[in-house]
Amino acid sequence: MRTILKILKYLFIVVILLVIILVGGFIYYTSRLDYKIPKIVNVEVYDRNGDKYLTLNNDSKQNYVQLENIDADIINAFISIEDKKFYSHKGVDLVRIGGALMANLTNREITQGASTITQQYARNLFLSNSKSYRRKIEEIMIAINLEAKYTKEEILEGYLNSIYFDHGIYGIEDACLFYFNKKPKEVSLAEAATLASIPKGPVYYSPIKNPESNQKRRFLILDEMYKDGKITEAENFAAKNEVLNLYGKLDRIEDENAPYYQDLILKELEKLKIIERYDNVKVYTSLDLKLNEIALDAINKYYQDGSELEIALYAMEPKSGDILTSIGGLDYMTSPFNRSTMSLRQPGSAIKPFLYYAALDFGFTPATTFESSKTNFYVDGNIYSPTNFNDIYANQDVSMAYAIAVSDNIYAIKTHLFLGTDVMVKTLKDFGFTTPINDNVSLALGTSEVYLSELVTGYARLANLGKEIKPVYIRKIVDSKGKILYQSEDKYPQKHSKENCYILSETMTNVFDNRLAINISTTGAQIANKLTRKYAGKSGTTNTDNWMIGYNSNLVLGIWTGYDKKKFIENAEVKFIKYIWAEIMENYLKDKSGGWYETPENVISIKVNPTTGLIAKSNEYRKDLYFKADNLPWYIFE
Repeated sequence: MRTILKILKYLFIVVILLVIILVGGFIYYTSRLDYKIPKIVNVEVYDRNGDKYLTLNNDSKQNYVQLENIDADIINAFISIEDKKFYSHKGVDLVRIGGALMANLTNREITQGASTITQQYARNLFLSNSKSYRRKIEEIMIAINLEAKYTKEEILEGYLNSIYFDHGIYGIEDACLFYFNKKPKEVSLAEAATLASIPKGPVYYSPIKNPESNQKRRFLILDEMYKDGKITEAENFAAKNEVLNLYGKLDRIEDENAPYYQDLILKELEKLKIIERYDNVKVYTSLDLKLNEIALDAINKYYQDGSELEIALYAMEPKSGDILTSIGGLDYMTSPFNRSTMSLRQPGSAIKPFLYYAALDFGFTPATTFESSKTNFYVDGNIYSPTNFNDIYANQDVSMAYAIAVSDNIYAIKTHLFLGTDVMVKTLKDFGFTTPINDNVSLALGTSEVYLSELVTGYARLANLGKEIKPVYIRKIVDSKGKILYQSEDKYPQKHSKENCYILSETMTNVFDNRLAINISTTGAQIANKLTRKYAGKSGTTNTDNWMIGYNSNLVLGIWTGYDKKKFIENAEVKFIKYIWAEIMENYLKDKSGGWYETPENVISIKVNPTTGLIAKSNEYRKDLYFKADNLPWYIFE
């Protein structure tokens, strides 16, 4: 018996020593960690005219509120339900952890967490919400580390500003504004308890989505506050009988100021790592709020009420690369997904200018002809039978100028196969397209998906006569003392042929000239009478996508419409997009000078029949087409 007791005694000592070593090692390792609460950086964001349109806290659009501006009922409600010993523990509550561990072992799964407010804050900042023992240990270690370096007030303030409250709402101030249209200092006791109910399960306890579940937990919190001596019995009774007036929206003026563009700025700031390295900064962006307003007005003017058809818009200044606006959908609050930069869609005929640029590079001219008639193409042993719109063909030789104007598919495929399909693939890559490009015969008709943003950027290279332009969202960032921390490029190398870009741009103006038509209208004829300036343009239509992109030297504007689920578009639905494009271009540029280009020295114009590309007969329409001086039509020399 004595031997057994002696063994147990030594075993107990060994266990105690092991525990001391493990705990000591844990504490030592934890003390060596270097987790920090993010500093709050005030970021003021300005448009290209110097008007402030957004204030950020770090890299977030949410409001940040200091602890002194949060009502005591909110603080007490969270402490009573989440962490009663918050002010006495050092980051973890060992008693609660022990109870949770026993429950989890009994249930053979993680059913209880017992996380303190500090642990929850550590998780919000640095960890995922996955349930595992490893994540729980990391959470404990980080919490202890934070408690050793920060005051309870700093931790509590950060925690209340980091909580998720459903409906896309983070932080206690935005939660107060969203649910009750009040500041955190203004809420009632019942409202404070309502808010404290949500974080345990934001969807399940949202008072908007599940009012009964929220009420049950709200009453529990009020009872806990009463037990903790934070409220009186009368206050508890009154709060339980208070009728809540839920607001359900967040009225921030900033949300009206190009919210899709704001998200692009956040991504750019993240790439530049400005917030990580500096204190308060001012960010000067390329956004033109005037253009954004003009665009929204035009959409509202022509858009069909009740339609589920989505819309995206992307506008660039071709001289600088400045992205003047980006509209990613009809309603940001319904869907913050930016269709102008994130949605891959088939561009249809809107891709053809890059095919014809390649053709010009290989010696084609705007007067080069192919026969436009119904054609079966034999490619790699297979028959390919493209059709023109409404199966209408000129049934004669037509020029490139005509093919662009009416978007003739037969001419495009003949050009594509004449050059070799790999030529267009290379051209698209040269023009900055990064999405996967399918090297096939239908590429010339726009079957390879692209982003609207990269399509507009490609057009911008045509619009600036071949400079290697890239999108610019942020022009300059300065610190609180005015020191420049970042500045965008203002010079771009010549990447593409200036002459060919000019010739193609001139040729694309024929889209708006219906006098080139034979038996079908040019694609821009319906808006030609609305245009007071000279523009190059191209539309694109597939079963599921509709595009209009055009430019002059001041502005490149691309618009897309379609259904998110790629449902077929009815013919009646595609008509308005060109009117929106024309309205925006005309209203934005009406006070701007210039807009077109000087003819390059080695480019000359010749008056011809633009439809046939030949010398016009006495009764035929004559118009200037443009040619390189060393690549003139054969008939000039006869």
